[in-house]
Amino acid sequence: MWNENEGDIDLVSEATPVEVQKVLNVVWEIGKKYGTCIVSEWGETFELTTFREDIGSVNYRKPAEVKFTHSLEIDAKRRDFSCNAIYYDPKRQEYIDPELGIKDIENKLLRFVGNIEERIQEDALRILRCIRFKNRYGFSFADESYWEILKKNIKILTNLPIERIRQELDKMLLDPSNTRSLEDLKTIGFLDIFLPELACLDKYPGNKWHMEWDVWIHTKMCVEEMNTIIERETSLDEKTKLLLLWSILLHDIGKWPTYSVWEDGEGHYYDHEHVWAEMFQGNIVKRLKFSNSFSERISFIITEHLRVFKIPTMKKFKARKLMMHKYFDELLLVWEADNKWRIPQKLDTFNEILKIYSEFKELLKTKTFLTGEDIMKKYPALEWRELWERLKQLNDQILVDDT
Repeated sequence: MWNENEGDIDLVSEATPVEVQKVLNVVWEIGKKYGTCIVSEWGETFELTTFREDIGSVNYRKPAEVKFTHSLEIDAKRRDFSCNAIYYDPKRQEYIDPELGIKDIENKLLRFVGNIEERIQEDALRILRCIRFKNRYGFSFADESYWEILKKNIKILTNLPIERIRQELDKMLLDPSNTRSLEDLKTIGFLDIFLPELACLDKYPGNKWHMEWDVWIHTKMCVEEMNTIIERETSLDEKTKLLLLWSILLHDIGKWPTYSVWEDGEGHYYDHEHVWAEMFQGNIVKRLKFSNSFSERISFIITEHLRVFKIPTMKKFKARKLMMHKYFDELLLVWEADNKWRIPQKLDTFNEILKIYSEFKELLKTKTFLTGEDIMKKYPALEWRELWERLKQLNDQILVDDT
C-alpha cells in the first residue's frame, strides 16, 4: 500500500508476528498487539505488519482492540482513504483495489474508507491528514459533506498530544500547497482552536504601505513567496526551511492587538513586532511546544524584521552588528518574503540592502578580531572586567574600520 511519502510502501502480510519470526530476522516488535515487526534482512531494515481489523479507539488515536485476519479486504477497511488502501501483490504483479482507490486517484478525489465519522473517531489526526493529502495531490473531497463533518469534529483534536498535531502542521508547511492547506484549516475551524492569532487576521485591513486588502491575504502571499525562496536556496536543510516558514507565517500576528486609526485616516500597527514577541513567547511557544532553540531563532527574526529596512540609514556600527548576527541570513530571507509580497513593493531598498550586505561580507574577510588571549597578553595588568570591556571596545573599532 503506497503511503504519502513518494517511493515508500507499507509492507503487509497475512502472516502473524509469530509466523514472521519463524522465517525472518525480527529485531523488534512495535506493540505486539498491533502486529508490526521490524525486520532486518538482505542488508535492509523494514516494517512488516499483519493484516488486521481495528476495533474501537483509545483517546481518538489508537485502536482499543486488534484482531489479526487473513483477509486483505478486512485490512483495507481500517485504512483512512481509498488511495491508501491500494495493495500490490509482487508475486502476481498485480494491484488489488478493494476500495476503488485507483479510480479515485484518476478522478483526483479524496475519499474516506467507509464512514468518515467512524474513521475520524478512530484517529482524530485524520482530520489534518485529509487536508494535507487533498492539497498536496490537488484532490477534491469526494463528498462536499466532508467539510461540515470536519467542522463538527474539529474539537476532538484537542485530545491528541500537541506534538503530533504540530508534526502534521510541519508537513503541511513544508509542502508547496501550504497556503491552500492553511485556508482549509481556517475553514474547518482549526485555526480558531490552535492558532487563534492567525484566525482573526482577515479582520484587519491593509493601508497605504500594505494594499493587499487584509493581513491574512498578506500573510498567505508571504508564505507563497517563501516557497519560491526555499526552492531557490537549495542548500537549506529541513529544520531551517521549517524555521523560515513558521517565521513568515507568524510574522504579523502582532498586528491585530496594535491596530488603530490615526488622524491621517490610515490604519496603523505601531510597535507590532514587539507585541508579537510577547504573544509568541507567552502563548504560541507554550501551546505548540516549540523547542527553546527554535523559538529563540523565530523570536530574533520577527522582532528584528522591520529593522532590516533601516540598514541603509543606520549608524555603521549598529548596521554591521545586525548583519553579523548568527541568524541574519535567515532574517534576510524572511524580510525578502515580507518585502516582495507587499503592495507597493520596495525593490530599490531591497536591492540596496543586498548590496550593502554583500560588500560587508567581503570586508569581513579582511578583518581579524581580537580574542581574550590576545587582550590578556596586550594588557596583563587589567582586571577581568576591564579586560573584557577593552576587548569589546577594540573589536568594535575593528568592526567599523573600513581599512
